[in-house]
Amino acid sequence: MRALPWTGLVAAPLFTLLALGCQASIEDAPPSGPGTGGSGAGGAQNLAGGATLPPGTETASLLPARIRRLTDSEYQLTVNALVGEGANGVSADFVPDSRQGGFTVNEAQRVDPVLARQLADAASKLAADVRAKAAPCAAPSTPAQCADAFIRDFGKKAYRRPLGDDEVEHLMTVFNVALDGGSYAEGIELVTRAMLQSAAFLYHTEIGDAPAATVKLTPYELASSISYLLLGGPPTDALVDKALTGELDTTSGRAALIAEGLFQDGAGFSTALPSARVRRVIQEWLGTDRISVTAKDSNIYPLYEGLRPEIEAETASFLGRLVQDQKGGSLATLLSADWTVAPQGLLAAYNLTGADSAGFVTTPQRLGILNQAAFLSVFAHAHETAPVLRGVAIMRRVACSPVADPIDLSTAIVPPPPDPNKTTRERFTVHATTACAACHNRIDNFGFAFEGFDAMGMARTEDNKRPVDTTVSVIGTDFAGSFANSNELVKAMAQSPQVHECFARNMFRALAGTSSEASRMSEDDFVEYWKTGMATVTESSIAGTLSSYLTSPSFNFRKAQ
Repeated sequence: MRALPWTGLVAAPLFTLLALGCQASIEDAPPSGPGTGGSGAGGAQNLAGGATLPPGTETASLLPARIRRLTDSEYQLTVNALVGEGANGVSADFVPDSRQGGFTVNEAQRVDPVLARQLADAASKLAADVRAKAAPCAAPSTPAQCADAFIRDFGKKAYRRPLGDDEVEHLMTVFNVALDGGSYAEGIELVTRAMLQSAAFLYHTEIGDAPAATVKLTPYELASSISYLLLGGPPTDALVDKALTGELDTTSGRAALIAEGLFQDGAGFSTALPSARVRRVIQEWLGTDRISVTAKDSNIYPLYEGLRPEIEAETASFLGRLVQDQKGGSLATLLSADWTVAPQGLLAAYNLTGADSAGFVTTPQRLGILNQAAFLSVFAHAHETAPVLRGVAIMRRVACSPVADPIDLSTAIVPPPPDPNKTTRERFTVHATTACAACHNRIDNFGFAFEGFDAMGMARTEDNKRPVDTTVSVIGTDFAGSFANSNELVKAMAQSPQVHECFARNMFRALAGTSSEASRMSEDDFVEYWKTGMATVTESSIAGTLSSYLTSPSFNFRKAQ
């Protein structure tokens, strides 16, 4: 295995913070250029080790080789696998992940001084737990042999690959520092602290094992890539074994993972999709994960704070049932399902009856995830609805319809003044008479369709004691037309090829961990590959899109930055 640029560094505060600030690049790799992974056989000719790219990859634009920091969620699942119950909640107070395109998995993650301190504190807690569980050295007269064995065994799990001899040597130096005047157990604790703050633990690599214009992921990188993609956590031994035998090098080998069933949350193979990972991807795409930090004016919405946990639970339960029971999570069903799964308090607030013991109930007047309280609450103000926020969210996230930013247009935003004698929609009609009309004639109609729900997502027929108007005419999309309300709008969106392709693009950004313009060619190639798996573009599903990404011919190849 090639020595990484940072393998000799042990992270702060034990030695240096440099390892925590490493950038997503490959040292010594030649610069990319024409023919490196994106223009025919040139990429194959430059592939390290004499291997060739599989058919269909030669003309694909490969993602760049990189390293990226684990997200807070990935960190938590990784230490859970390493330490067990002693790791519970250790990342709960970490600074929030930075986002790219709304998604937390991305190459923009860094370790700032605040997070570095939090990582150090977490490592100290976890290392103490490891020390308490670690077996004492069976040969007290030769503690170095015991430490070497521990470093190689625990390190392989922590780094998701075997350690190089140079890494073992550096960690043995850490062990000996503690052993000088201390005990074997103290040495193990200090070594564990060092490993849990090292870049090799905190960063996931996609760089191969030899510099080249085009590289193939190592078996350990491949197993980790698949596991973090599907589970959001480290690979199981079973998955690593499959990677080491070469079973996962081909599209058919990776497709077999789908045929066997992906994974359950935790370990092993199962007939179930990884519901927690799927929920995170969908919630970040639609922005509903922000419900946990969305507040409302308690004078206007006194019930909101008490219902907020149930609003959050509804989305999680709905997505779990959709993926497990509804043919892999049909996008059409996601957008237009006439049912939900919700706790009793929220069902009462929705004025719904007839739910089964799990909270499953039909919702003919509230179709799909966009009509659920989480989406409607997140994209609203603390004291009133926000047609512009809801409209922009749908256009950008669901329809991939361009919406200019007022800042880019050098336009000052002047909200319509409060007026207790007008509905929110009536106040916002001022947009149609200003220079903003060109954009807002498109944006506002998406938002107006949802005016039948207040700022915490509860149904209403009046706003300021005046009738609510939800009729809209949508323009500029392949589902343009007139709609009576949000239910009619989401049914049209559920059958829209534009919306389904937008979903595929957003899933690529979430799964590939990049929303940058530099990766747009890779995104376009993925969308074309995704289309080949369906008779019609409106057959897309969450499971099918995950499968398309996992089985794409270029999945296990990268090009030099």
